[in-house]
Amino acid sequence: MKLQIADWLMQVDCDDAVTGQLPNLCPFLVSDPLSSDADILFRLQLGVSLSPEKTVPVLVNELEGRTLRLWLMPDHCSISLTLADSRQTYWLRASRDWKQIVSDWKPDYPGSYSVLNDFLMIAFIYSSAFRDTVLLHASCVAVGSEGCAFIGPSGVGKSTHSRLWLEHIPDSRLLNDDQPVLRRMPDGSMRIYGSPWSGKTFCYRNEGVRLSALFFMEQAAENRAIRLDGIHTFCRLLEAASAIGRDSRTFSPVSETLAWVAGTIPAYLLKNLPEKSAALLSAKVVFELKN
Repeated sequence: MKLQIADWLMQVDCDDAVTGQLPNLCPFLVSDPLSSDADILFRLQLGVSLSPEKTVPVLVNELEGRTLRLWLMPDHCSISLTLADSRQTYWLRASRDWKQIVSDWKPDYPGSYSVLNDFLMIAFIYSSAFRDTVLLHASCVAVGSEGCAFIGPSGVGKSTHSRLWLEHIPDSRLLNDDQPVLRRMPDGSMRIYGSPWSGKTFCYRNEGVRLSALFFMEQAAENRAIRLDGIHTFCRLLEAASAIGRDSRTFSPVSETLAWVAGTIPAYLLKNLPEKSAALLSAKVVFELKN
């Protein structure tokens, strides 16, 4: 299976039937053979026998129905995912640059495909970190060839604000509703892409647009857009980045990418109500930036 996300190529050694169980990947599949000199972000080999780590993990996170454990070793990283309902544990092991990755994953349990989906997201997060690319917890809309992101914790109204754009801003479309990708391009521009991970919203667009603005959402009694400076923007972006801060080798390049974003992309604190006028306000800000 070959994938292209944010214009990065990935190779996953698995049966083609796997993709039928993960429809979110379908728009990102690449049918053409990869050339011998193709720039591959990572290669993931599945069904490899792996022995458990014997040391204490540096991180344990309780996620939705599963437990994630992380080991940072001198020559590799290991991640285990344990499903709460079955106690089944799957392992993933990567080189420290996240270019070569192996996993013992097999389709041996009904919930196993969600684990593979998580492993693919983790592999993308860490391998792309070295390539000026960051997965961001946000909702993103686009108009034409430009887009903006609505950022904030769960429940703050990101998806609601995107829906208001779709209802009231002509020609707007949803690019991603949970994990869009920010990528700094070689020419210095910043693009935002759809990804295979869009939360509860079925929105898997394999496209990218120029990033025009960032809006950090805050529920309020009135609608106001307040321009943020680079320091406040960076701190807020760091909270929204999909990365595990314990791994300094990937955290450092992620921080550098976010610092560049904070210094170049206009960012605003959007105090808002869940209403049409709030969407009109943020759209006005974006359209004025274009002129």
